[in-house]
Amino acid sequence: MSDDAPVTDQDRDRVEVYAMTVGEVWREARVSCPHRDLLRAWREGGIKGGAAEYLDFHVSQAQCPYCQANLDDFDRDDAAATSQDLEGLRDRLLSSTMSILREKQKDD
Repeated sequence: MSDDAPVTDQDRDRVEVYAMTVGEVWREARVSCPHRDLLRAWREGGIKGGAAEYLDFHVSQAQCPYCQANLDDFDRDDAAATSQDLEGLRDRLLSSTMSILREKQKDD
């Protein structure tokens, strides 16, 4: 097809079939997504400088759905761990309090 030839519907269809943007390719292959460990480190403030700026852009501005899903997983994991920690603390406090009260009863 020469540069002077009119563009036909068939040409447009062919272009649409093969057209893809760099963004589509990167999203599909997740080329720009950091490893989960890096994402967690960034979330916890362990990544500084340009890397932190890139991750902030990737998550906040580009709103990467894959990385956002990872961050949501981290939130759920942290909430579950906190809940378990609190239950363990409550159980230890109850046990130690009961031990102290029993000792005090024996002394009285």
